[in-house]
Amino acid sequence: MRRTTKTVPSQSIELKMRATPKPKKDNNVLPLSVTPVSDDDSVQIEPNLTMQRPPDQSFGHRNDQSCLVQIYPADVVDGMLLIESERLLIGRDGDADLILPDHSVSRRHALITRSDNGFEIEDLDSTNGTFIAGQAVKKATLRSGDTIRLGSFLFKFLSAGSVESQYHETVYSALTRDALTGTMNKRYLVETLDRSIATAVRQQQPLSVIMVDIDHFKSVNDSYGHLVGDEVLREFGRRLGATCREDDLLARYGGEEFSLLLSATTADDAIDVAQRCRHAVCDLPFETASGPLEVTASFGVACLELTKGETGTQLIQRADRNLYEAKRSGRNRVCGTSP
Repeated sequence: MRRTTKTVPSQSIELKMRATPKPKKDNNVLPLSVTPVSDDDSVQIEPNLTMQRPPDQSFGHRNDQSCLVQIYPADVVDGMLLIESERLLIGRDGDADLILPDHSVSRRHALITRSDNGFEIEDLDSTNGTFIAGQAVKKATLRSGDTIRLGSFLFKFLSAGSVESQYHETVYSALTRDALTGTMNKRYLVETLDRSIATAVRQQQPLSVIMVDIDHFKSVNDSYGHLVGDEVLREFGRRLGATCREDDLLARYGGEEFSLLLSATTADDAIDVAQRCRHAVCDLPFETASGPLEVTASFGVACLELTKGETGTQLIQRADRNLYEAKRSGRNRVCGTSP
């Protein structure tokens, strides 16, 4: 009998297969170099994992337990997987110890093995590669806190001795940050916006929101596949984060839409910030596995109406209306008005 992994807690689920994007003919796009693997039937994996429960209390007394915490996509296996065997085979094949039934993952994608130095991961000549902290690796020693990318999946590796302490930090990050882009997530934005509006009204200071949407992003996924789409999203978030001011809050609002919360900022100043971000996106091509891609984005700006009791939802809706006006006006532009 093969003994492989243990989970906290155990429950069977069925993962959903992602459809393989079919390349569309486009004279302005480059050939796909990140190759999806062949179709396969959906499979059952056991077990379901949960991030809502802390690690087993016995972790503190065991020095041989390491684990993987899935951080993206968070709605597939959102939990912790203990590594108890000497070898952990990861792939799309039904015989793998950790099955990831997605077209971006090879049948036998990677192997984690126990060594004298802890655990090592080896790429098994997978189609789309194995990445540690964003760098492609053939074989590497895993360190606690390493982020592992296998196809479209992201895992955090926690080593023995640090599981209990780092688990809670990992869970908090997963609840507040978007794992793919490193920006804050929608939940964190909405909660912070409500507090910021209360402060702005009390102090009678301006507050602005910018809604941002990548132009024609669906065509990127359709033409190049979701892995290249993920590359674009990561670089997009990086460019916006490097361009906005230190105290601005950048969040991924959903899909290819992002949001910026700018405290003590008038509409005119917010429009200036949006224009700088627009140029940061469109002035230089995005380097991807399929070659450089021209990317643009549209921006909608709205400033809080202090005297009208405007809510965070209403402020975002006004910024969204300006965003779609930018789309209707030709894209790659900023639209916004003073309150």
